[in-house]
Amino acid sequence: MKKALIAAAVAGAFAAPYALAADGPSVNIYMAEALTFGDSTTTNGTTVTKTDSDRVSDGGGNRLMFTWSDTLNNGMTLHVYQSFGNLSNSEGQFGQNNVRNRNTHIGLSGDFGAIRMGTNEHFIEGDAIIDGYAADWGTGGEGLNHMTLGQSGFAFVRRDSNSVWWNSNDYNGLTFRAAYIGGPAPAAANASDPEGMQIGVRYASGAFSLGYNVGTYDDYAANGANNGVGVAGSDVEANQFNVAYDFGAFSLKATMIDMEQSNQIGVGSGLAARGYSVNFTMPVSTGRVIANVGSISDQDVTANGATTALNDSGRESFDIGYQHDFSANTYGFARYDSRDDGVNFDATAGGVESENVMLGLVFSY
Repeated sequence: MKKALIAAAVAGAFAAPYALAADGPSVNIYMAEALTFGDSTTTNGTTVTKTDSDRVSDGGGNRLMFTWSDTLNNGMTLHVYQSFGNLSNSEGQFGQNNVRNRNTHIGLSGDFGAIRMGTNEHFIEGDAIIDGYAADWGTGGEGLNHMTLGQSGFAFVRRDSNSVWWNSNDYNGLTFRAAYIGGPAPAAANASDPEGMQIGVRYASGAFSLGYNVGTYDDYAANGANNGVGVAGSDVEANQFNVAYDFGAFSLKATMIDMEQSNQIGVGSGLAARGYSVNFTMPVSTGRVIANVGSISDQDVTANGATTALNDSGRESFDIGYQHDFSANTYGFARYDSRDDGVNFDATAGGVESENVMLGLVFSY
């Protein structure tokens, strides 16, 4: 139950059923901070650079959330969600994220299911948050760490603007989702018109769940920037599978994604890679033992009609830790994580290896 409370607060913007909301306003705060001890090593040929990462680390989901609901006279319910994100910053200044690019939407629910419109992080991203830490730290085996085409920088971890998102009601464990993403307004004198789409289906029965999502993004910049400065004719596609089973003594979850990008740097260019993440969670009397492992394959590069595998262009990640419940709203944790980016993972020079030991606190109310 403690874990469910925290998960609901963090993931509510992604998939919380509107039907569960009560009339009136509610306010939630989520705060995660950790002491981090470690380093990252960049190797570029014979040059080796080591950077210490000793610091106070902010959880990526730190935010203040406001929700409202109103029962209408036509039998439907109105819902409003606003999220002020990344309010904390251990460096002593506000983060750059704000209410406009966190999840912020207005919507209706009824016999047709639920529909929302505004800015959303959609279900391809939400379904990959399986790591047990709400994808806060970004350096271990969590799913969101393995949804990126490194050579271009396009990631399916996105806050999409001008989004209309529909969730169906539950039909004996079967649910459907669809989203149209109008994207940012095209920049002046730019021929592109960024837009996207996601469609998903999920089945859940008892301890088992299985889901499939597909997403496409057209005319976005090569790195997927949500600023309207796109590339006409570019295309990115993803196919994602998600599966989970709770064995009682422990649970396993997995997310797998195939990513393909074309025409991002001209007609006939392309990138492709596959990513996955697996979560193992074992409850103990005072908390949970959690381990995650993830990978992105070497990327396939297409140029001038020929496709070749780019050697040493993948990513390997791992983390293991223990979470201890202090109350229904607070847990502490100790965690070790590592990540290894190949020398050709992205367009910067050199491969990067990082290791961290973390001691943290998470509060959700």
